Amino acid sequence: MQIVRSSAATDCGFGCQKFMVRLLTYLPGTTISKVPYTPQLLYDVGKMAARMDQVLLKMDHPHLSALQRDSFIWSLSNVPLLEGYVYSLDGDPLQEVVKAVIEEFKTSVLPRRHAFRKCLNHGDFNDLNILVQPDQGGDYRISGVLDFSDMNSGYYVHELAIAIMYMMIQHPDPVAVGRPVTQGWESVVPLNPEERDCLYLLVLCRFCQSLVMARHSVRLQPHNEEYLMTTARTGMRILRQLWDLGKGEVEKVWFQQDGQGKGQEAGRVLEGDGDK
Repeated sequence: MQIVRSSAATDCGFGCQKFMVRLLTYLPGTTISKVPYTPQLLYDVGKMAARMDQVLLKMDHPHLSALQRDSFIWSLSNVPLLEGYVYSLDGDPLQEVVKAVIEEFKTSVLPRRHAFRKCLNHGDFNDLNILVQPDQGGDYRISGVLDFSDMNSGYYVHELAIAIMYMMIQHPDPVAVGRPVTQGWESVVPLNPEERDCLYLLVLCRFCQSLVMARHSVRLQPHNEEYLMTTARTGMRILRQLWDLGKGEVEKVWFQQDGQGKGQEAGRVLEGDGDK
């Protein structure tokens, strides 16, 4: 995406005033949320996310340090900040799950984070920010990525966790999503043992961020609940499902038969993909 920023002074009838104008190039395509999630497309999502972070890491700017964003609530580096908002779930049984996930983050992820590889994260690689277009074979290919406003200094595994979480939202078999997305990611950036071991919990952390902040926003803007709960409403069910299954069972699905090619997966649509 090309962004052109300019400032200009003009008289609009109220004297000469200065305005900031931002122009964005149009990207053709439709959001991935509107097409069937084939294993090949999910593989491509993981691959694109990894390639994107590699490119972002090469970015050079005198104010790059602004992306550190130590108090940014949506950064997976800052999961403990959710503790200040869990009151928004008072009365909801999922509150205890969210509290437990935050505690596990502090005890299981933070001590291992020294082994995570740093990069710049897009930070919001969701189904409404990924554009696709049909190819000549009738399948879909990724044609663009939108909305870089949540960029932050983070880690490669954070981007993968975010991509998996959002691809789960509209899929009829959410747990199965992690496998092709991870395979696509690892075709570019293979996970190290610490990153792989923390991936399950990081996906849960993203679900918790979505749920807690949605509920908090609804308290502030109750008239806008339908929009604010768009992701969280489905995410609540998936968070519970992942938590109840547990790390071991989920990882059996995500990491089974590692090392095999994507070919046999790519040609098959996961059961229910067409039932949107």
